[in-house]
Amino acid sequence: MSPQPALIRALQNPARYDHPVTAVTVLETHISWVLLTGDWAYKIKKPVDLGFVDFSTLDRRRFFCMEELRLNRRLAPHLYRDVVAIGGTAQAPVLNGGGEPFEYAVRMRQFPQDRLLDRLLARDAVSRTQIERIAAVVADFHGTIERASPKQPCGDPEQVHRPVRENFLQIEPLLPDAAGRERLAALREWGDEEYRRHRATFRAR
Repeated sequence: MSPQPALIRALQNPARYDHPVTAVTVLETHISWVLLTGDWAYKIKKPVDLGFVDFSTLDRRRFFCMEELRLNRRLAPHLYRDVVAIGGTAQAPVLNGGGEPFEYAVRMRQFPQDRLLDRLLARDAVSRTQIERIAAVVADFHGTIERASPKQPCGDPEQVHRPVRENFLQIEPLLPDAAGRERLAALREWGDEEYRRHRATFRAR
C-alpha cells in the first residue's frame, strides 16, 4: 500500500513544517495533492500511471518534480522555489531531513486563492488590459523557443489529434458502467468530427 495517504494526513499537522504554520488546507486533483500552509504551498505527486502521466515510482516523481520546477520557473521564477525531499516516515515526515527520502514535493510561494483566474472571472475582476498583457508575455515567451525543423511532424494535423485519441483510450478502462462508456463514445465521435472539420486549419497553422 502506498504511504502517501498517511503522509498527507501527517502533513496536515502544522508542527511538521520548518516554518510557522497556523493551518493547512489540502487541495486534491487526479494526479497530485497541494498543501497550502500560509507562506508556502507543497505539491506532492500521486503514485499513478494514467498513460499521459506516469508517476508510479519514486524516481519518476522526483524527476517530474524537478521538471516542473525547471519548466515553470521560466515564466514564474518568483513562485517556484525548490524541490523538497521528505524523509522520516509517512506518519512522522521530516521535510529536507530524516534520512533517505521516501517522497518529494515541489515547494511554491503561496498566493491568495481568491486570485485564481476562475474566481477573478466570477467577480468580473479581469480587465481586457490584463488579458492583453498576459497574451503579450506568452507571445514573447513563444518567440524565445527554438523552432522545430520543417521535417519534424510536431505541427502535423495527425500529431495534434493523436493525444486526443489517446485520452479516450486511457479513460475508457476507468469507466465503471455502460452509461459512462456511451457518453465517452459520443464525445469521441464529436472529437473526431471536430478534427475533420478543422484539419485544414491545423495544417495551415
